[in-house]
Amino acid sequence: MKAALLLLVAGAFATAPPQHSWTLAHARRVLEGRTYDVIDASQSDRPEYQLQFSPRAAKSLGKRFVFAGLAHDTFTDRDVHVQFRFKRPGRIVDFRGPAADVTQPPFPIHATFYYAWYPEAWLRDPVFPYSRFHPSLDYYSDYDARIVREHIDAMLYAHLDAGIYSWWGPDGYPQTDELFSRYLAAARTTPFRWAIYYEPEGYGNPSVEKIRSDLEYIRDRYAAKPGYLKVDGRFVVYVYGSSEDDCAGMATRWREANTVGAYIVLKGFPGFRTCSAQPDAWHQYSAALAEYDFSPDAFMIAPGFDERSEPAPRLPRDVSRWRSDIADMVASNAHWQLVLTFNEWPEGTAVESAQEWATPSGYGAYLDALHELLP
Repeated sequence: MKAALLLLVAGAFATAPPQHSWTLAHARRVLEGRTYDVIDASQSDRPEYQLQFSPRAAKSLGKRFVFAGLAHDTFTDRDVHVQFRFKRPGRIVDFRGPAADVTQPPFPIHATFYYAWYPEAWLRDPVFPYSRFHPSLDYYSDYDARIVREHIDAMLYAHLDAGIYSWWGPDGYPQTDELFSRYLAAARTTPFRWAIYYEPEGYGNPSVEKIRSDLEYIRDRYAAKPGYLKVDGRFVVYVYGSSEDDCAGMATRWREANTVGAYIVLKGFPGFRTCSAQPDAWHQYSAALAEYDFSPDAFMIAPGFDERSEPAPRLPRDVSRWRSDIADMVASNAHWQLVLTFNEWPEGTAVESAQEWATPSGYGAYLDALHELLP
């Protein structure tokens, strides 16, 4: 009986299918078969990737199953050079990706206001598209990693140092908070930087406690990332405002709330220079005029203002005038030299490429002028 049982077990092992051997050819096929969520623990900011490997890229997997080559990061739509070991049954270990660009721009800083509220903002019931113009990238979605990458590349082409990102809070609408991490990740290995534009102040009077809570949220979630804009090591926050703001209200609340050492740039209002509670700098946000001079703090320029629902533009577009405005901005030597805006399409203030001002460069007449005239 015992002999028969041993014979039966031996037969079972003899007929069992062999396991896949972890050959280089097999490992390469596994590598190209799916997307890998990877954290680079070797870097202090612990960047996250969503990596895919083409059959051609998988051939970079070599002896001892070590990979050193290009992968495509679907989170940022960029090809990145990575290194790792590939272990059975298909695990990436000892991963190392590209180092971050940790530089920060010196003054004067050239920046533009940016909106990640598409596709929602293309529709204002019942009008679609809610814009007089036709973006060269079509009526896009900011959930598309390709759009984020192309926008950063366009702003770098224009010699812009930073984007001032319209932000509606952790739970606000549009849902700009959930998208911001992708923008920081896409800028990580470039010299381009992002700062938050705090929108809720313009539509209410958030309490000192609320502002402080939001500043702590920005500090803890975003400010340590290499892609976040800093001045003298302090993370930058721009603040929108309303016509009802004054020294006793807005300026005082933000001074009391800023216990985290943020660099605060408030929107100006009548008499702002006389406030006892002064922020780090002031700016203006209105594209109805071609230029606003808040020197030495800021100098703002706008290409035009042509709201979709209004019968005539408040500020007609003129590329020749735009070139002159750029020259005035540079000559001001203001610390903050600001473009209103990169892509606020409903109000018609965008400098992003559109069919109406397309050029052979692919970036459009307004970015071409910035590329030529900004240092």
